[in-house]
Amino acid sequence: MPSAGHKPQRTCLGCRQSYDQQGLARFVLSPAAEVLVDYRSRLPGRGAYTCLNLDCLEQAVKRRQFQRTFKSQGLQVSFEQLKQALLSSIEQKIVNLLGMARKSGVVVSGSNMILDALTGSETLAVVILAHDVSEGIGGKVARSAAARGIPDFQLLDKEALGRMLGKEERSVVALKVGPLAESVKTEMSRYKKIAGEI
Repeated sequence: MPSAGHKPQRTCLGCRQSYDQQGLARFVLSPAAEVLVDYRSRLPGRGAYTCLNLDCLEQAVKRRQFQRTFKSQGLQVSFEQLKQALLSSIEQKIVNLLGMARKSGVVVSGSNMILDALTGSETLAVVILAHDVSEGIGGKVARSAAARGIPDFQLLDKEALGRMLGKEERSVVALKVGPLAESVKTEMSRYKKIAGEI
């Protein structure tokens, strides 16, 4: 019988190393014989796993590991499609977390409020810049965040960030220190790895 602290282990199809299942990306085979990303581990069926990095995903596709795992040699698997599906899944998880953060009252939005918070006593944990933020504002916020040792990421556009918060366009969003901010940082780091930005 497993101990209370036991976490399920799975083997990455790319590097063939075993890791905690929760730290891997899960894939399943649909009834239409299509490999789907199951980022939230909720879809039925046998799962296949890779590390959350591009190299392992690419190796798994090149070595036809999905075909072996799902016992379907005629299965068509596209690295680019899986990469984009995985990015979309992570992005949706971040959006969900930001929605929870808004409801919990730990979101600060708007460049002026965030710059004030970064230079004041407010404790922020992570800053998110819209893809279409102006260079002037984006650079100023990023420099202020870096001076405080606070990571900044880019995600969505101003309209989407604002809509997610139930507001007009927002070019910058930040989260106060807490569990939700830590979860967002984890997911943003994963997103950047899969996007090939780090």
